[in-house]
Amino acid sequence: MVVAVAALAIVNLLYKAAGPSILGSRPFPPRARAVADALPVALLAALLTVDLLGYRWHDVDWTVLPGLAVALTLRARRRSHLTCIIAGVICTAAIRVLLRATSANPWL
Repeated sequence: MVVAVAALAIVNLLYKAAGPSILGSRPFPPRARAVADALPVALLAALLTVDLLGYRWHDVDWTVLPGLAVALTLRARRRSHLTCIIAGVICTAAIRVLLRATSANPWL
């Protein structure tokens, strides 16, 4: 396992070093730069979608949606990232506590 991790680290380092060594001091073309700038947003959207919809998209956790809406609203109003995350977590937790308190099943 240690050898596999070390080999993966070396391959990762070589892969990351290949770009600057091939390009040298030339800048990326505008199209490649636009694609590279869009990749993190697309990856985050995909991870968020998979996390919200659950395994094979059958386990939708709807209690996360109001928390996400609160976080997005606060972010649109230019609040800090930490404030948005904390407010979203508090909203989601409050909804889950209210659902648990009103449920007849104590293990929900």
